[in-house]
Amino acid sequence: MIKAERISLSYISENALLVEWPEIICPQQHQQIIHFQQQVQTKLSDVIIDTVASYASLIIYYHFDKTTTVKLGHELSEIIKCLPLISAIANSEIIDIPVYYGLDSGWDIKFVSEKTSLTIDQVIELHSQTIYHAYALGFTPGFCYLASLAKQLQLPRRNSPRLSVPQGAVAIAEQQTAVYPTSSPAGWHVIGQTPMAMFNTENHDNDSNNQVSFSAAITVGQQVRFTAISREHFLDLGGIIHIEGNKKDIKESTKEKTS
Repeated sequence: MIKAERISLSYISENALLVEWPEIICPQQHQQIIHFQQQVQTKLSDVIIDTVASYASLIIYYHFDKTTTVKLGHELSEIIKCLPLISAIANSEIIDIPVYYGLDSGWDIKFVSEKTSLTIDQVIELHSQTIYHAYALGFTPGFCYLASLAKQLQLPRRNSPRLSVPQGAVAIAEQQTAVYPTSSPAGWHVIGQTPMAMFNTENHDNDSNNQVSFSAAITVGQQVRFTAISREHFLDLGGIIHIEGNKKDIKESTKEKTS
């Protein structure tokens, strides 16, 4: 496990500090980063504005008028010295994400099958049998980088990124997988779609102004699993099958068909 001497501190602006671990994708190391983040937020709450965790780093934003770089650096170094050497991932609730892996919803699933010399069923099985660790939020609100993908499924990003993939697109690239929370440009391979929203917003009316709160379906440090569902179940859950090209999206549920 990572020891204190392999963790570095560097100031990147007048009110931000970057703490870096070795550049590896490792759930045990990431648990140590999350533990450090929690300790910083608790012990230095009077000077901390925000913290942002990623695969192998943590950015700390702080009130520069409430501390000095020397004092903050010393306090953070003391916290680092006491970090536990985590050898196993603590048990936590697994977030299940339902996915319809179809030729119509999985725009690249046939391509992935051919490039990996796997059947489509094997692609689905490998992607859905792994429990993924949530390493970082970024790119767009609610977009969570999940790893690690089974070695048999690991492919480079697409040579030509798409200008847009739909909300709910489930995609893979190299060691990672993710769900696109909104329609956006994308260079990953789309292998399915989910009806599950990746974030929620809520308006709060105050006396002076309106405030909007944001909550992501997945938070950094959590465990995630994808569950294969049928086309009919996807539609019954309110999903819309976005088909690549000029065809109309499919959104009627099986209940509507039989009524």
